[in-house]
Amino acid sequence: MGWLFGGRRGPSWRDQTLASISPPPMPLLGIFIIVFLLLALSSYVDYRVRMHRTLISLRLFLLLLPVILFLVAVNISIYGRLIRVPKPDHDAIHRAGTSPWGVAALVVLLLFLVSYQSSFQSRWFRPLWQSY
Repeated sequence: MGWLFGGRRGPSWRDQTLASISPPPMPLLGIFIIVFLLLALSSYVDYRVRMHRTLISLRLFLLLLPVILFLVAVNISIYGRLIRVPKPDHDAIHRAGTSPWGVAALVVLLLFLVSYQSSFQSRWFRPLWQSY
């Protein structure tokens, strides 16, 4: 009845298992290291390609961002909200044209972009198609 009360007769199974563990052989470790390095190298090359594509997409987005923000601002200034819900308007024939301030702002923006065109192109598009 010694087994019922927890009396020990010899070393436990944990002690035997821990004593029998040995490190793997060196050639197996070498193969694992080589496989790990090859996988890391291939994923690094894929990472560089993805980063390059992401950089191109980011620069294209930054190029189009002022135009998008300008269109959103014009839409909000005209309709008072971002999405226009059409309402029936009976005297729409008598109202025509747009605000002269909006046209003036558009002309100023275009003149600014044209005057600094070479600067924008050298910053955004110079490293665009470099190979890595």
